[in-house]
Amino acid sequence: MIDHVRSYKKDQVSRAEVVTAVGRFRDDHKIRRVTAALDEIEDFTSDIWLVDHDLHVPGDLDLTQERAYLLVVLGGLVVGGVYGDSDHPESFLLVTGSMRARDVVTAGWLEVHGDLSTDRLIGDYNDCGAYIGGDVHARLFYGEHHHFTIGGALDANAVIGRPRLEVGTPPTVIEEDDLRMLDHFDRDLLRVFHDHDDDGNAITHVDGFRDFRELKRRVYAGLPFRAAETRDT
Repeated sequence: MIDHVRSYKKDQVSRAEVVTAVGRFRDDHKIRRVTAALDEIEDFTSDIWLVDHDLHVPGDLDLTQERAYLLVVLGGLVVGGVYGDSDHPESFLLVTGSMRARDVVTAGWLEVHGDLSTDRLIGDYNDCGAYIGGDVHARLFYGEHHHFTIGGALDANAVIGRPRLEVGTPPTVIEEDDLRMLDHFDRDLLRVFHDHDDDGNAITHVDGFRDFRELKRRVYAGLPFRAAETRDT
């Protein structure tokens, strides 16, 4: 369990406080879903956590591993390592301030009312979604099939694929069959084919990722997508 959180199951936070906190969610369906879960939470293996101020987690924060169904941070969130969540079992994060993490892999419900700053922002599957009220700053953004709503600007050095994205100014993207993928990912992460044209000249083709699980593994391990890259630790 991370420090400085109050637990619903340990009677450190009341039902009324949880209801008030989740009322800050932007989407009504999240409010209804989490409120309904309060009647069943004792049967869950996960808990509901509330932080009344800014939260700094020095290492990784994975809601599934922490067994957190819901984490509400009434302030800003800083994660020194990678932030992760899940769609099965479903998890929710609500940050009323801004959020910063080394990397982010989100499959669950992620809601940040301020800015989100990270090195790599990776979406995972399409059951849930992410809402960022402010700007998103990332070196690389790959939304996969996850849905993202960004209230401010998307500032990313590289946007991969065609993300399911609502944002004021749509970004310029690098398609998954674009040779520029080789500028950002090792060949063993990609499906790369070699051919020849009618004149016998060698041609290289890229057809997306070989294994998305390996992509996520590198993020969680803090490893670069290209061996030539160096990463701050």
